[in-house]
Amino acid sequence: MSDSRPLYDQDFHSILLWMPNWIGDVILALPSVQSLRRAYPKARITAVSKPPSDELLLGHPAINTVHPLPSGPESGFWNDIKFARSLKKYHFDLGIVFPNSFGAAFLLNLTGAKNRLGYNTDARDILLTHPIVTTNRLKKSQYRVEYYFKIFSPLKMDNPDTVFSPVIKQEGDLSVREALLNVGFDEDEDFIVVHPGTSKVERSWHVERFGILCQKIFKSDGKKLLLIGTKSEEAIINRIKDYCPPGKVKVSSPINLRVLAGVLKKSRIFIGNDSGMMHLAAMVGTPIVGIFGPGNPNTTGPYMDSEYYEILSQGYSCSPCRQRFFKECKPSPHNKPYCLEDITVKNVHDAIQRLLKRV
Repeated sequence: MSDSRPLYDQDFHSILLWMPNWIGDVILALPSVQSLRRAYPKARITAVSKPPSDELLLGHPAINTVHPLPSGPESGFWNDIKFARSLKKYHFDLGIVFPNSFGAAFLLNLTGAKNRLGYNTDARDILLTHPIVTTNRLKKSQYRVEYYFKIFSPLKMDNPDTVFSPVIKQEGDLSVREALLNVGFDEDEDFIVVHPGTSKVERSWHVERFGILCQKIFKSDGKKLLLIGTKSEEAIINRIKDYCPPGKVKVSSPINLRVLAGVLKKSRIFIGNDSGMMHLAAMVGTPIVGIFGPGNPNTTGPYMDSEYYEILSQGYSCSPCRQRFFKECKPSPHNKPYCLEDITVKNVHDAIQRLLKRV
């Protein structure tokens, strides 16, 4: 028998969250998830997340269970359907889908969740019991935390949390200490983290400029640097390392996201592109120098007090960019969009100096 009461009057016992696809978006969804936990403290909250974001959610105080979405050889249409149907046994009385794709809502529908919330994009009204009206313009203009929180509007919850819950527990501190020792840092050593990668090469600042920037940091501050990145970013990390004096730059091998969060927490500042790693740094409260080219810091900037970050963004008339790279704008001689090309080493180094004076 269906419950005719509005959702905000119902008590939910088993809630499913179909999390966003990208690490940064998962992090920007967490303030809403934490608010959901406060609203339903006794509910069992289950998250479905695409690897490696599932590593970050394991042990999160707002989430009871994490199911990684099939990936690699196990991914594919039929395996995704089989996976979604396998969740029926949990009898979810509420499901929330963060991604805007038809496929994500379709899979949520297959879980059998009784009430299903999500945006009405991509003709998904037929799959959602409570579709939330939105537009592409709203997604491109509204800060992502607020955009995700609006999905929960039928529940009439309080505002999204303003502080991230800690993801590193006591047992995780040992792994963080080990990770630092593995790269040659003492636990209490003062260092700066640099992440030169991002999901799209057109959003990545020049490798050579990162290298020159590292040289300037040594000359002006004498601080040690830790370069981080994925396995696919090893080549650019090694190129940056070659710019620097021997022994002054350490390179971290790819590690679990929760351990990496702990490493970032111990660093003095984070320097990097508009990326998931930037949001991971914000999540643990590490001050940030963020290099935004085509990205829009007004919608996907760090979720933290502005005192703790410096954002490099040109704010050209074509911003916010639709990121149809080089179909709507001309590439620079370095094959970068000019909004990224025109951010100089001096611009970034000056931002680092301003931030170090404040934090």
